[in-house]
Amino acid sequence: MAKMSSSDPLVLGRVVGDVIHSFNPSVQMSVTYNTKQVFNGHEFFPSALTTRPKVAIDGGDMRTFYTLIMTDPDVPGPSDPYLREHLHWMVTDIPGTTDATFGKEIVSYESPKPQIGIHRYVFVLLKQKRRQSVTPPSSRDHFNTINFSAHSDLSLPVAAVYFNAQRETAARRR
Repeated sequence: MAKMSSSDPLVLGRVVGDVIHSFNPSVQMSVTYNTKQVFNGHEFFPSALTTRPKVAIDGGDMRTFYTLIMTDPDVPGPSDPYLREHLHWMVTDIPGTTDATFGKEIVSYESPKPQIGIHRYVFVLLKQKRRQSVTPPSSRDHFNTINFSAHSDLSLPVAAVYFNAQRETAARRR
């Protein structure tokens, strides 16, 4: 199986290492806020992230189910992320070739509100071994994607994407 190269944006952005292990992407996942698609490392304004995004899965099949995790590994700030990770959203039992609205939201969407520095917000898609096998974590704080996926019997990630956001100052809002 091909490993991710050191030039992969998920490696360069330290998503691999801080949030997930290296993996071989095997399905397409697109994350869109309103009409703006998320690409690795692009910046979004928190004011544009108040409603949950559309997350579409292309690849796999209807008999395969996925869990979507959205997490912030930079809490409270990237230079000292001692609260790593903060869970923003979790949807399970998403059938392949559909989108997150077909899944079961077990942790409701919480919009990003970074206070210090530039935060990474990471979407990870993990393959489930069977339906209804994932239970919500006890807390959004000190979440650990790697430990959670192992505990929930989820596979390595099949797709991941992240964006950056920082606190909007009055001058930055247009």
